Amino acid sequence: MKPRKKESKKWSQIPPELSKQIKEVFEENFKAQLVGKNLSVDGRIYPTEILMRLGINSKGELRYQNFEVSVDHSPDEQNTLTQIHLAVDVIASILFDFFENEEAHEIPLVWGEFPFEKQKIWLQSNSENPQLEAEADKLLGLEPNDESLLKETEQDMEEFGLLDDEAVDTSKPKIFRVPTNNENDTLRKKKKKEDMH
Repeated sequence: MKPRKKESKKWSQIPPELSKQIKEVFEENFKAQLVGKNLSVDGRIYPTEILMRLGINSKGELRYQNFEVSVDHSPDEQNTLTQIHLAVDVIASILFDFFENEEAHEIPLVWGEFPFEKQKIWLQSNSENPQLEAEADKLLGLEPNDESLLKETEQDMEEFGLLDDEAVDTSKPKIFRVPTNNENDTLRKKKKKEDMH
């Protein structure tokens, strides 16, 4: 994944637990459309940019259909998690349109600016296969994530408010609502009732 901003060098991975939750939400909400397909979710947090990618791959094909979204964020405003939720909502909208239009889309191949919920977002698409890219790096003798020297430290992650996985609240994306560990979560209570039956 290549960031939109030239100054975006140092980065950290979106917390693995959050990536897993986002992937599960997409798999659940697009279950019928994803039959026979693989789904991948990846994301990076740069000092002033959040980059997320959702990739769809039909089983047996090498090519992926990747949708990437870039949104601005500010560690000073502590809006990192809010902007991650915005990126998830954007990708959900793209995926909905993609399946509604029989897997056709009009997303540019290079970063293009679009309005979304009174904010500016940037979108691009590509067909890169992340697994093949990782294998190619191995063959070239590159370490996985050779950019690791640029990754954020735990202190940086703490400044973003993302160090503790328990602090990650996935109930905020507007398009998808998933139960949280909060005992006052109405969706969680509803799920418990359903589990009892």
